[in-house]
Amino acid sequence: MNREVDNFSVANLGWEGDIPASKEYDDVYFSLVDGLKESQYVFIEANQLASRLIGKSFALKPFIVAEAGFGTGLNFLLSWRQWLACEEKGRRDFHYISFEKHPLSLSDLRNSLSKWPELADLSSQLCDDYPFTIKGHHTLKFECGRVILTLVFGDIYESLDEYRFMADCWYLDGFSPNKNPEMWSPALFKEVARLSSDGATFSTFAAASAVRRGLESAGFSVKRQKGFGKKREMLLGSITKQDLSSTDHLPSSKTNWAYPQTLIKNSVRNSTAAALDKDESKSFDTVIIGAGLAGISTASALYQRGLDVAIIDTRPAPVSGASGQSQLVMYAKFPSERNKTFNFVEHCLAYSLRYYPRLQANFDNEFWHPCGLLQLAWSDKEAAKQTRFANNTKLPADFIRPICADEASEKSGLKHSCGGLWFENAGWLDPKVYAKILLSDKPAKSQATITPFYNCEAKQISQNTDSSWTIETNSGLFHTRHLVIANSNDTKSFPQLAHLPTKPLRGQVTSIRSKQNREEIKSTQCVLTGEGYLCPSVSGWHHFGATFDLDSNNESTNAEDNEKNFEAIQHWNPSWISDKNTEDKSLNDYDVKSNAGLRCTTPDYLPIVGLAPNFEQMKETFAKLRVGANSCKHLYGHYYQGLYVNVGHGSKGAFTSPVAAELIAHEICGGIPPVNDTHKAMFSPARFIIKHLKQRRI
Repeated sequence: MNREVDNFSVANLGWEGDIPASKEYDDVYFSLVDGLKESQYVFIEANQLASRLIGKSFALKPFIVAEAGFGTGLNFLLSWRQWLACEEKGRRDFHYISFEKHPLSLSDLRNSLSKWPELADLSSQLCDDYPFTIKGHHTLKFECGRVILTLVFGDIYESLDEYRFMADCWYLDGFSPNKNPEMWSPALFKEVARLSSDGATFSTFAAASAVRRGLESAGFSVKRQKGFGKKREMLLGSITKQDLSSTDHLPSSKTNWAYPQTLIKNSVRNSTAAALDKDESKSFDTVIIGAGLAGISTASALYQRGLDVAIIDTRPAPVSGASGQSQLVMYAKFPSERNKTFNFVEHCLAYSLRYYPRLQANFDNEFWHPCGLLQLAWSDKEAAKQTRFANNTKLPADFIRPICADEASEKSGLKHSCGGLWFENAGWLDPKVYAKILLSDKPAKSQATITPFYNCEAKQISQNTDSSWTIETNSGLFHTRHLVIANSNDTKSFPQLAHLPTKPLRGQVTSIRSKQNREEIKSTQCVLTGEGYLCPSVSGWHHFGATFDLDSNNESTNAEDNEKNFEAIQHWNPSWISDKNTEDKSLNDYDVKSNAGLRCTTPDYLPIVGLAPNFEQMKETFAKLRVGANSCKHLYGHYYQGLYVNVGHGSKGAFTSPVAAELIAHEICGGIPPVNDTHKAMFSPARFIIKHLKQRRI
């Protein structure tokens, strides 16, 4: 029986010996004779990957393979193996996107791939990073980010409309046309053509006349070739020449405004400092202003792609602002019903829950603490909300699940009279250690660099006639092709970004420990959240909070906010301090310290990430939105070339900054984006311009 996973289901497998078979489609996943050799012949060799994965220049965009039907992942593993077989110096970055309606469970994936011991090293890496079986977009990174696998779980028809990538080749590998005809329809082939670059190739084991006619009708030249083994024929071919100078082949979408029209011309990277005067000591591929969580994550993502990065900050060290708490909690608050915001939060959280453990595995210094997180149903209102959440959503138990009071007490080690939602793989982040790893402990074989400049104030940014950028600082001039603004609340000090509707939100965290010769405070074993949060103790200190104050920009700590935090935690988690009456307790009974900072927040509580829009040009182009909300669907946005923004993470940075960093890296280097169209628009710095025009506020 299929296990339902929020409106779609994981694959229901049967077995023919050691060959997995789909019960939904009554078909096997690969050849009964030799599945590995068939995939090598039909997909790797037919698309000539051995020669096409080699590039003449670093500036080439990643090579993109798109696939209809991920199945066991065999085609991906063979493509990855082929990439590794190429000469290291000439290899292009390799991106692979696959659409799968019924993903295999992790156990079924392991069993299916165990048939191929020659792929054991690669298949174990795939299985170790295999995503939660959640509908939607999942990004997996291998080979220090040079090989990226994107898995899109869900119906391929619903999914393809959310993407604008340009594939270099397609693997059409659904179940046979007579078993799964929807995967071989003319409508699907038109989408395949839309998402193909000029000269893109395809191959498939299928040879039915209807498949051939459908591909030809979509614009492919098609030829037959001897099939594998006893199969008489297979199909392969290429797209007829695409006109990439227009946007005719791109969808007419409500989110076109989130893209510059020049997007379709980006067949090469928007690089590099090579074009700048290398005699100037402060010329870099990318300059990032701001060394908080967003800035250092972006620096790492670009460094992995081979770019030389400078990161500058007014403070004396990284993560010294609001993201520099001792313990940053990965706390994601979901709506009680599935909607766009739910899907956005789900996507960011699922990615981060795999990102941190994968990075931590490479380093001894511990920055990621996956102790689990318990969102307590501490009030009647919260309990009712969590009940609606559980009833309206079906999520994998290893992602989020409701638990009772007894299990909640077992998880935290404290006594609770209520249950809650259990985030098994969540936890907390040590930002100082994380920053050191991202900025200092880099892979030795990489030729790229990250160069920090602290106590360095960016006073002015200006675009040059060749579209490069100059940054005037108290330490001299910096020059770059790509400028990323990640300096939180100071972003609006630059005229190009003054229109962004960010606001500072002061927060203070309180820490206590038992005084000498006093009874030790019992630590929670996991992160607890309610009206605030409580972290497991570190060196005897217990960190909890935090306040939210829109009326103050003062980063100094004060005793009043410590009292507020202490009173709040006794309200929503009364059993923590003592099993006795907590009203007898006061902060005077403990050693106390605190930390305060100014979070950067946005009106919709979502981060602002992506290319920076030209405010005046956007207002002029989209002026008709004031009279008709759907009047400009065919229009594309106006953006500053090479200027990007990554701010507004508020208290969510621990789980939003990894995806945000990948989005910036994608926009600079190309390839498959880490988000779909809808989520890109939700991140977009231009979204407020569009919204305010519709509301006639500007």
